[in-house]
Amino acid sequence: MKCPYCSAEIEDGAKFCTNCGRQIGEQDPGTLPDEPPKKDMEKLIRVITIATAAIMTVIIGITLGVRSFAARKLAEGQEYYEKGNWDAAIPALKSAYKWGSKEASGVMLADSYYRTERIEEAYQLFEKLDISDNEYATGIYADTCEMMAVKSLRSNQQEMALRYLEKEYELTGDERIRNRIKAIQGGGSYADEAGNVYNLEGLPETLVLLNERGEEVYRTDIVYDYAGYPQYLKAYQKDNPQKTVFGSFDWEDGAEYEMTVYPSGDSYSWIAEKSVMEEGELRTLTTLSEVSKQILSFSRTRNTGGALTRETITSSTGETAEIEWPGEENPDHAVMQVGEQTYILALSYDSDGNMTSLKITKNLLQTVMQIDNTYEEGKIVQQVTRITGMPMSAWKPARNYSKTVTEYSGKHPMTRSVFNENGKLIARGYYISGSWGSCWLMMYLPQ
Repeated sequence: MKCPYCSAEIEDGAKFCTNCGRQIGEQDPGTLPDEPPKKDMEKLIRVITIATAAIMTVIIGITLGVRSFAARKLAEGQEYYEKGNWDAAIPALKSAYKWGSKEASGVMLADSYYRTERIEEAYQLFEKLDISDNEYATGIYADTCEMMAVKSLRSNQQEMALRYLEKEYELTGDERIRNRIKAIQGGGSYADEAGNVYNLEGLPETLVLLNERGEEVYRTDIVYDYAGYPQYLKAYQKDNPQKTVFGSFDWEDGAEYEMTVYPSGDSYSWIAEKSVMEEGELRTLTTLSEVSKQILSFSRTRNTGGALTRETITSSTGETAEIEWPGEENPDHAVMQVGEQTYILALSYDSDGNMTSLKITKNLLQTVMQIDNTYEEGKIVQQVTRITGMPMSAWKPARNYSKTVTEYSGKHPMTRSVFNENGKLIARGYYISGSWGSCWLMMYLPQ
């Protein structure tokens, strides 16, 4: 016979099924219910529903509590961060990052680590963050890689230094970083195809001036002190080892230099122009040569919105130029008074806020100078047209050029080519920068 419940074969007359264990009774199995009674099922559903609701309430409560805690810590950390209190910002931002506010707190936390010189922690956090669309964070990440590379080099861990520099180069595309990588791989220095030599800091030790035919005219050695500051420059011809020393540096905080070198007879002459910046603005400009020294000082007045309203330029001889600005961002005009002479400055900009033209007229009638800038990918081309002289040219020696082409790598200038009114190359320049400041070295061809 077959079991009425599971259909298994069992002995005739058996009281229990040997397969499912059910009792074989007289009740017709067809009349037995396939499911528990309806009331029992409804009761079970109610119990499950109540239990599920209780669990979900607990989960939601915990989630909301965590989110609220993370939000409070984020607000607390951000307040400290914006006030520049990085040490106080770190624990709050760290809690916010741990409990869910990773995207909002991550960059601030990494930046706080960086600013408190907890460089390794900053680097490790930056590696976890997506900062592809954050220009500021990318810059801090690159600076962090730079400091890690310097630390590794000081510990003679060149492989680690290469790792950090390669990441910095990936972030910035700065060819100076590539030069440092090549110098490390080359055992301490790197010479490019033109003959320029770079050290482990990516700073040039020798720069070569080539003419338009690619022939070397002369070269300049840059001598640095133990702290990495440029001390002085030496110019000479490759086939003539006799060197001419010129242009000693006099560094101070915020200083920027432009050193101009040019052949003079059998030797070389120089002009040094030192700009001293303060809070991002030019304060003094000192022009030195072998025979003279001229100083310009600058003072500025701004309105409550931070826009320039007045600028005064004073020379060492007491001459002044007063410039009245309209107090707007990207002003389209200004009025400059030099002695009894009035000049009008007309300016225009592109959609990115870059100045595209500056036209200087005398009494609105006679054009004195026109400067036109063109911004291309990795390049700025400046066209200068001088019609007549200006009194200011007596303060700052006029440069006889009509066009400059400045090449960039990443966001940093690298080289500059200078042309005269006939389109002939007259000078090449190299941009040098470090923790001490920056310098343009302009090397002029023989005339």
